[in-house]
Amino acid sequence: MKISRLCGVLEWCAVLILFIILLWVSGLDRGSFTAQGAHELSERSYHYGPSKVVRKVQVDQNTVVFLGTYKQWFSADTVTWSHFKWHPSGGVAGVPKNSEKPLAYSWDVKSTGSDGGMAKFYGYVNDPDIVTVELGVVMEDRGSNTATYGSERQRISDDRMFLFVWKTEGRDFSWQSIKGLDREGKVRYEHKLQ
Repeated sequence: MKISRLCGVLEWCAVLILFIILLWVSGLDRGSFTAQGAHELSERSYHYGPSKVVRKVQVDQNTVVFLGTYKQWFSADTVTWSHFKWHPSGGVAGVPKNSEKPLAYSWDVKSTGSDGGMAKFYGYVNDPDIVTVELGVVMEDRGSNTATYGSERQRISDDRMFLFVWKTEGRDFSWQSIKGLDREGKVRYEHKLQ
């Protein structure tokens, strides 16, 4: 009786060890149970920050972008939900605010497999007279081989940052121009991106 009980205990110990190894190999042990925790992990892994989070943008149920500033940089760090936890997903690197220019910007396109991924264009406005940012963009549909030109506008809030986000899902993006507009809608800054 004791030998069969010992064999049973050993079998369950082997199952537990295999389960722990599976968790470690699959990455289920990494990440965080909160989006904020995953953002902090992301910064630590990149040796950046800790940044001051100025805005948390919920893109969809599984994606959050943290707009933040750290010293003379800004960032748009993305975290995603998978495998029962939040995980770093890119954009944690700081971009210089470059106070000599009216606004500073950067972009990131990330493919995530079957859902196509996400494109983001983000920045920091230095000129206090710029209250709106307008981004000209061409979206090309890979399936129908058609292109659509459009522009997106965003009012600048007290944090002086902006973020444009799109799900790529079979589309390619080509940013054409970035403009900074004052209260009357006059262009204070314009830069052609193509």
